[in-house]
Amino acid sequence: MKKSQNIRKTLFWFFDYVNGGTIKRYYNNIRDNLLYHNEDYSIQKRRLNLENILNYAINRVPIYKKVQEPVINCFPVINKSIIKNNYNDFRSEDDNYNKIGTVVTSGSTGTPFAIEIDRRKKEINTADTIFLGELAGYNLGEELYYFKIWNKINKKSNIVSFIQNVIPYDVRDLSDEAISGILYRLSKGKSRKSLLAYSSVYDAISSYISNNNLDYKFNIGAIIAMSEALSPKTKEIISQYFKTNAVSRYSNVENGIIAQQLFGGTDFLINDSSYYIELLDLNSDKEVPYGKVGRIVITDLFNYRMPMIRYDTGDTGIIEEKYIMGCKRKVFTSIEGRRMDLIYDTKGSLVSSYVITNNMWKYQEIDQYQFIQVSATEYVFKLNVPKPFQRENELLVEFTGYFGEDAKISIQYVNEIPLLNSGKRKKVLN
Repeated sequence: MKKSQNIRKTLFWFFDYVNGGTIKRYYNNIRDNLLYHNEDYSIQKRRLNLENILNYAINRVPIYKKVQEPVINCFPVINKSIIKNNYNDFRSEDDNYNKIGTVVTSGSTGTPFAIEIDRRKKEINTADTIFLGELAGYNLGEELYYFKIWNKINKKSNIVSFIQNVIPYDVRDLSDEAISGILYRLSKGKSRKSLLAYSSVYDAISSYISNNNLDYKFNIGAIIAMSEALSPKTKEIISQYFKTNAVSRYSNVENGIIAQQLFGGTDFLINDSSYYIELLDLNSDKEVPYGKVGRIVITDLFNYRMPMIRYDTGDTGIIEEKYIMGCKRKVFTSIEGRRMDLIYDTKGSLVSSYVITNNMWKYQEIDQYQFIQVSATEYVFKLNVPKPFQRENELLVEFTGYFGEDAKISIQYVNEIPLLNSGKRKKVLN
């Protein structure tokens, strides 16, 4: 650990101490909950946190005042549209939870969605980020190469950038020249560095690595994919090249870090210190059994400014119970992505998006792709290929086998698969 990192880490915790030490307390809470998950005091604290937010919502939040009992199943399932159409009714009436900020996400459709947060929620998100970063191999104060769309709104101040040691990279430029420069900079110096980016950034980096003979040496502490999961092939290439295990993080802007893979693992540890998670049927509000795909529905335990209870994230996943980190607990074994982008074969059976992402790696000559389901039997592959693609028939035959002999799959050549406003690039959509 370098001296500069120690200074930054000390400065961070000093400023927190001066301001009451709240982030440190929340950090200790998430650490104790996840490390001692099945101890009686951890179980009781999670139960109390849920009871507190439900009781508070009934008493102090207009939209919930008609709920009869502080029991989770008595609350309606909500989504972005419901919140946007009843925005003021989701605000707390309590002046103790004044707004200190608004988090805004462009969403997969590009439609802005804003949630107000109070100070405690912001500090808990910070504590979650620090502890879960440590589980991924990141130490507070290390150089953090942060890939996203940067603008005047989200740009960090100079003092915050110094303390956090953040090096911003804009995902709008992932040309070979830009990636070459990134890898060169990562190789310079002996200090540990960490990476935080969307999976599409790592796809581009891993493709560049595969197509070029590089001889750099690195000291990489953590490789974290935010918001969406890495494909197994990208994870393998990145982990081997940088000689550290890449992990995927499931998060959203409106809530925070919901789950994260453990270092070297594939299952997602659920952050039930900060969220109560339900997995509901795709077509009803009934809970699905372990091992089945369901809608990810979240109750945020700490945003008292604008409580989000039974919030349908629009994402889908699979939960199972496994023995992990010393005890039996629920984990996400798969996070499939947006419900509106689930894809189906010609008989109407659900097909995992991993069928696409896991099998496209054999077509190394393709720079970018996007698979689109147009109708019950029609599909389109958008391909960005720098040279004439000689394996059209092979690709069509392979994926016809996955989707049905009556599947009509066409290929459309494009110069670019555009980024979403969020900075992500969709590989699969319906």
